[in-house]
Amino acid sequence: MTSGGRGDQEKGTRLLLASLGDPAAENICRHLLRLYPFQKLGKAYRHGDYVLLPSEEDPLRMKSLPLPASEVLVLSRHASTSGIPTLSVHVPGEPAEGRLGVAKPETVGSILRSLQLVKEEMDLPHRVCLEATHHGPTGLSVPVTFVEIGSEKKEWTREEAGEAVAKAVLSPPGECLRAVGVGGPHYAPRHTEAVLKTKCWVGHLLPKYAPLTQDLLREAVLKTQGKVGLILSDEEGLNSEQKKVVGEASRKLGITKLTVRQSLSQKV
Repeated sequence: MTSGGRGDQEKGTRLLLASLGDPAAENICRHLLRLYPFQKLGKAYRHGDYVLLPSEEDPLRMKSLPLPASEVLVLSRHASTSGIPTLSVHVPGEPAEGRLGVAKPETVGSILRSLQLVKEEMDLPHRVCLEATHHGPTGLSVPVTFVEIGSEKKEWTREEAGEAVAKAVLSPPGECLRAVGVGGPHYAPRHTEAVLKTKCWVGHLLPKYAPLTQDLLREAVLKTQGKVGLILSDEEGLNSEQKKVVGEASRKLGITKLTVRQSLSQKV
């Protein structure tokens, strides 16, 4: 990169990371370069505010940014024994250890909605969903969002899936009511529905199997970029003790708790 105006230019840079050796990341990367006028810039490619960087570094263990950026979008594979064709979005974190990355609900929601639209336009069989917060990296100071193709090898290299993610991942962050999601299973069907149908968009999503504590909920709020307006709770996916913890955290943090069912019925 040239040094002239570099600081201002990189202030709004959205870094797309594609791990070499990850077949899904390579698939998405190939379609990004085919669909959009990215210009080669050293080892990276630039298109407007986006920089696409094929990298040998494992993004899950990333401790620092390979290039200055205001946000990171990780293109990745998702592995599951179910084998269900999936296009998913999630933010990183290790709830059991109390370590969370920085989340940006505006990015999570806009990409999820774009994936759903592209899936319908391309008539793909894939499930489009949010995933609960899981794995690293957790030490970066900017928001990180994973956009993934799942759930097995034949899907990672499927051309239509790579094209769908390439079309959706450049969606600009949208306006929303920022929320921290709690409850439900890993693939969060009810939170996914809420993000697709309302303006309540989650970044961090702490599922029913996570060690839900007031401290963890506070950390999820602190590790969300911008002011959090809601704790969006899947009441059907929480036990009575977890509901109590969420209620107390909502009161102490001064953040409204809304159930997914309420958000859908009120069309927030």
